[in-house]
Amino acid sequence: MSMGDKVTNLWKRASDEGENRDEIPWHLKYGSRTLGTFAGIVNLFTGVWNGLGLIFLNTDCLFGGIIQLLLGILLIALEAPFLCVFIDYMQKVSDVAENKPYWTRAILYAGLSLVPILLCFGPSTLIASALVFCTGLLYGLMSVGKKGSREDMGAIASPVDNVSQPMGGHHTTLMEDPDVWRPT
Repeated sequence: MSMGDKVTNLWKRASDEGENRDEIPWHLKYGSRTLGTFAGIVNLFTGVWNGLGLIFLNTDCLFGGIIQLLLGILLIALEAPFLCVFIDYMQKVSDVAENKPYWTRAILYAGLSLVPILLCFGPSTLIASALVFCTGLLYGLMSVGKKGSREDMGAIASPVDNVSQPMGGHHTTLMEDPDVWRPT
């Protein structure tokens, strides 16, 4: 397989992903990948910066920096495997992650973003970990899926029987009667 074919396959993968992935808006798909790639690069730089804390004998920030370096490599491997196209096993790791549901990435990123903050609390660590956490939040939003249609939400909100009607037997839902939900 040539280098061009590898890069083309990697770019196509974001658009033809499995289960409810067809319902996900394009800006969430590519936005989460872009934010994850940016978060990985920022984590690499802040990991090196915190690793330099060894000069000042700050071992807590050394461990936090190592965790950030590993987190940056993981993010780049999962979100932008085209940056690691020369390393074959990175492609396999990315393929495994692509077949998992979005909530697994959401939990992974949100959980791993807290570890460097606990080890070395500082502005650089906080910003880098916040980017990873926001990437996890985007994947969490994507795992929830598409919002229901107006008709589906209206059917769920409307009462099923006439036994117990709120507001003295009033049958309109908030969606059908805008005067009910407008401020007075």
